[in-house]
Amino acid sequence: MNKRPFISPAQLLLMSVGSALVFPYTFMPILTAPPANQDAWIVAIAAVLYIFLINLPLLFIINRFRGATVNEMTEMVLGKFFGKVASAIFVAFFVYCFTACMLITAIFISIFILPGTPTWALLLFMVVPVSYSAYKGAGTIGRLATFIVPFILSTIIFFFLIGLDQIDLNTLRPVLADSTFLQINEGAFLTGARYSEILIFLVFSLYVSKNKSVNKTYALALGVFAISFLLILIPTLTVLGVEFGKHAWNPYFLYTRQVKGYDFIERVQSLNTLAWFPAALLKLMMYNYMGSFVLSDITKAKSHKGFVIPISFVAFVLCLLPIMNKSSTIELLRSDKVFPFIVLPVTFGVPLIIVTVYFFRRAKIKLQLEQRKAMDASNE
Repeated sequence: MNKRPFISPAQLLLMSVGSALVFPYTFMPILTAPPANQDAWIVAIAAVLYIFLINLPLLFIINRFRGATVNEMTEMVLGKFFGKVASAIFVAFFVYCFTACMLITAIFISIFILPGTPTWALLLFMVVPVSYSAYKGAGTIGRLATFIVPFILSTIIFFFLIGLDQIDLNTLRPVLADSTFLQINEGAFLTGARYSEILIFLVFSLYVSKNKSVNKTYALALGVFAISFLLILIPTLTVLGVEFGKHAWNPYFLYTRQVKGYDFIERVQSLNTLAWFPAALLKLMMYNYMGSFVLSDITKAKSHKGFVIPISFVAFVLCLLPIMNKSSTIELLRSDKVFPFIVLPVTFGVPLIIVTVYFFRRAKIKLQLEQRKAMDASNE
């Protein structure tokens, strides 16, 4: 029997925060979400509440079935067949996210960093380290997060402080004058619906000691993400302006190109790239691992390792399809017309069904959980 890896609550927090920050660090869909004006920072704050509400069913599942794998959770509640169907939906989502994130990362590099480089070369450059780390497992990913995520957080603070002299808070006025209550809530909902990092807790909490609180770690992770998001959003809004930010492919990167400090700190946007690229790879590692691990659990394979390369290969091939390299495809994949409505069924719809069925079958499931705890105690 393979020894289960161990990750700390701090590592789980950093993994969640690092993954969640990749999208706002790369592009800011919140700028085009309703009301698409200077009140975007209010939308960001309101989105935190929507994230929590959307995540409630999964938080309940994680706490109630602590120590079980995703497929074990779903099969206990839904039965073997429908449990595997639910688990397969999670796998499909992980593969989708892995593919979409890899494609967006490659396009960003080809536009801003290495123009003219073939897409296949950029994809290969990412696939190799990502596959290796996912192959090594949860412990390796957790340790990498302790190096990568604090660096990206430090760059966010650095760029905020160094740009203070250029931040004009008058840009954020008039507050709520041009927005309706419905627009604020619509934008907050669409922004909150994009948050898929609760799935990191669903998969990786298995490796956290049972005497550690998942709820506390989740709350801290959401708080760190919210503060970091605002430190990215407010400078971008106030320095670039709302209209320019809405039409920029990567508004935060453009903001970092504008800032400088004193007479010697100039052209520091390279720090943005140095932080962003490892964080993007970390996100890819996690989604590859989660897809591989849950798939191995469905098929009762001994290890997730046999699925890492196939998932990477599928994503690599999909990213090279001619239709995927069109700017219109990228815009559609990352837009509010598509992305939130792909995430929401997986983070809220399926979990809500599982929770509903759980309450109808809770007596039988409770007995299964007690038997499982007794078996775990005897094995220890």
